[in-house]
Amino acid sequence: MLVLDAFSKVLPVLLLFALGAFFRRTGFLQPATIQDIKQLIVTVTLPAVLFLAFAAVTLEPGHLVIATAVFAACTVVLLAGRLLHRAAGTPSGYLPPLLTGFEAGMMGYAIFTAVYGAEHVFNFAVVDLGQVVFVFFILVPFVQRLGSGATSLRQTVRSFFATPVILSIFGGILVNRLGVMPVLTTFPLTNAIFDTLGLLGAVTTPLIALVIGYEVNLQRHGLAAPVRTIGVRLAIWVGIGLLLNALVVSRLFPGERVLQAAVMTMFVLPPPFVIPLFMRNATPDDQRYVVNTLSLATLVTLIAFTVVSVIYGAV
Repeated sequence: MLVLDAFSKVLPVLLLFALGAFFRRTGFLQPATIQDIKQLIVTVTLPAVLFLAFAAVTLEPGHLVIATAVFAACTVVLLAGRLLHRAAGTPSGYLPPLLTGFEAGMMGYAIFTAVYGAEHVFNFAVVDLGQVVFVFFILVPFVQRLGSGATSLRQTVRSFFATPVILSIFGGILVNRLGVMPVLTTFPLTNAIFDTLGLLGAVTTPLIALVIGYEVNLQRHGLAAPVRTIGVRLAIWVGIGLLLNALVVSRLFPGERVLQAAVMTMFVLPPPFVIPLFMRNATPDDQRYVVNTLSLATLVTLIAFTVVSVIYGAV
């Protein structure tokens, strides 16, 4: 019964994935339309979700400890990735970035919210804080250097603070710290703004699911290395997740099973979908390897997340 209940929570997302794939096969939506939807998600609907989440819940020191631990773990795995080429079955220089970082924005929030509800999305956002800083400041510059497209620290910092997702998090924290949330939600006109943000945030999960279903595209050749890469990645991050929950999360926040579920949800996600965008001068073999790994990891995540939902319970 527990497995069936958890699967029933994930099933709507799976059906939306299937609908997205159907739209691609039938040509009902064009690639340009999907790009516009992605832009809508990352600049409007997902920031609305995060602003409301951080405005409603106080960020505690323990949350920052968790975020820092996630950042540190991501960095260590990236460095260790250079030693894992044999285990992953590929000599590609893009193996290390494929072993670390997570696609929270375009997948994690959707599946976590579908099972645990928007009222618990703050837990996932706390875990995301550490990895999103890692992606901006460590992972993206690393991938750019692989293609001799290094970027300056100034440009990286500017890009980070100009991102709508980051601005929405800081905005939500500011509103919470100022203590004006009760006043703003009591006054009808300002409360209407929060209601509008809530409506915008509500479409995030279905839009993300449709986009992912549309874009998953496995190429038949060269699947051996991606399969081994995903196996190595899962082995590493499931182990780290269990340790983090046992040694850090359970001690700082006893009984917070949803926060532990957020950690494990993050750690079974695929690598960041932005990696191909920064692969300058990559060989066709490297491009195929990265695309296949991302696509296959997306499908594996759906299975792994269902297991997480069973173990940590669906709300």
